[in-house]
Amino acid sequence: MLLVVIDAATPRVVCPAIHTGRLPTFQRLVAAGTMHEASTTIFPSITPAATTALITGAYPAQNGIAGASWYDEATKEVAYYGDDFWVIARKGFRAFLEDFLLRLNGDRLRVPTLFEYVEQQGRLAGCLNYLEFRGPHRHEVNVPWLLALLPGVPLQETICGPTVLCLGDFVATRTLRGRKLGDKGGLLHRFGMDDASTGVLLQEMAEDGAWPDLTVAYFADNDYRSHEVGPHDALPVIEHVDAALAKMFDAAGGMERFLSNTMIVITSDHGHTEILADADRAVIYLDRTLADFRQAELGGPWKPEDEILVCPNMRAAEIYLREVQTVLLDRVVTALGHEPRVDQVLWRAPDTPEGESRYMLFAKGERLQFWRGTDGSQSGRDAFGITWSWRGDLAAIDADVQDDRIVWSNYPNAFERIAGVLDREHGSAIWITAVPGCEFEVEGGRAHVGGASHGALHALDSFCPVIVAGPRTPARLPVALRSVDITPMCLEWLGLASPYAVGAPRTERTRRER
Repeated sequence: MLLVVIDAATPRVVCPAIHTGRLPTFQRLVAAGTMHEASTTIFPSITPAATTALITGAYPAQNGIAGASWYDEATKEVAYYGDDFWVIARKGFRAFLEDFLLRLNGDRLRVPTLFEYVEQQGRLAGCLNYLEFRGPHRHEVNVPWLLALLPGVPLQETICGPTVLCLGDFVATRTLRGRKLGDKGGLLHRFGMDDASTGVLLQEMAEDGAWPDLTVAYFADNDYRSHEVGPHDALPVIEHVDAALAKMFDAAGGMERFLSNTMIVITSDHGHTEILADADRAVIYLDRTLADFRQAELGGPWKPEDEILVCPNMRAAEIYLREVQTVLLDRVVTALGHEPRVDQVLWRAPDTPEGESRYMLFAKGERLQFWRGTDGSQSGRDAFGITWSWRGDLAAIDADVQDDRIVWSNYPNAFERIAGVLDREHGSAIWITAVPGCEFEVEGGRAHVGGASHGALHALDSFCPVIVAGPRTPARLPVALRSVDITPMCLEWLGLASPYAVGAPRTERTRRER
């Protein structure tokens, strides 16, 4: 089985390009298999939280990876995987590399990966440049010499991954020919973590016929380019992925031969929303919106006088309260509510009964409280069988009830996705989202004005395409599909045991019950 993840492949751009033949390899795969055009990612819809959910089948509250940056109350530190160079530089490159290579796949990741599920059941797995790679085998990391020249950066480290692990210039498993895979790294190719390198890896493995039972290949460039110019103008990047897959199929003896004995799944981790070109309208400066509160510095320790910590996640943000006080919580919510470009304010109600979670949403000037179960005057089921009750007007989240079913409009599968991050064991936080066209910015960061971004609950950020082809292709994919269904789907097609069935709820309660 081959799982291909194209970062930020947005279905409203990619799917029309497939139908019109602009992506001919994808078009042939859809003709040979099937395609779902609206699989729903998690919240926050941002890498690495979205890629972790995809490769574990679990939401952030379960898997431990809660965004691109978040405050970990258990360790009293900020986990930061953002794209801002200066925050990384202040933190130090040694700490940054340790976070990516060791902690993202170590103590911060609390559930098994797809690689571990496969290898624990006696099969072989391979990872090509995917960010979350944890597996049972030890691999030596060699830090590229340009990074090794920086003070404090280690020359070598050991990490655990699947049988085949290729992470750019950092880790390279040898092929049967005895030469290293992906010999196209260096600074210009993001040290081998770019699409050109991943394409070479796939082609060489196809030439060798050296496929493990599961291979996961990651193409990251589309996200970088979409941030700059928007998903429509970034389509040439997807065309290069299409061409790379065509070369892989040719090296394997043709697409028909490949699909006769191998399943292929192609998807993305999230979508992209265009950001307005006028910075005055597009950028929400959180340091100004929350100017009445003493804010801790991102990447630095708490000072005695600090009240809140803002962790940016592009079109979403986590605002961590140092002390959970009702007065402080209400003040922060009120301040955020006065900013018309804030779409939703989300938090877990602090005064709920033990063992039960209730969630609060403030949007459109209205408060909505919701929780799992039927102990409320208003209730309904979502598409995955979870019954929710609520107090307030569902119009606050653009939802309605039809024949006892919750129907979502602009915020797909909103309740489960919100609970999926607010159920964190040490979650004393408020999450906020921005209206389409806008993005949050904090000191030291920079919004993608005139480009595109993601992270929010909105459908524009949240939908992913899913293409499936091969010998076990179903007649059609489930009508309701989520990124967290990809792992159990792959395990099912491999004939292996899975922690969940496709379409089963992914909630903190169901995890405990299991």
